[in-house]
Amino acid sequence: MIRHYAAKGLQLLGLIVTGEALLNSFGDMGGLLKFASLGAGLFYVGWFVQSRGNR
Repeated sequence: MIRHYAAKGLQLLGLIVTGEALLNSFGDMGGLLKFASLGAGLFYVGWFVQSRGNR
C-alpha cells in the first residue's frame, strides 16, 4: 500500500516538475531539456515502482 502511494507521488512530482520546466524555461532550451528530462525520469521511476508492486 505504501509502495502504491509512493509511486503515485513520484509520478505526480514528475508531472509537476515537467510542467514547471515548460512554463519557466520557455525560451531557454538547455534548462527546459534538463528539467523536463528530470521530470520524465521521476515519472518513469514512479511507474516502475508501481508496476513492480503489482506483480
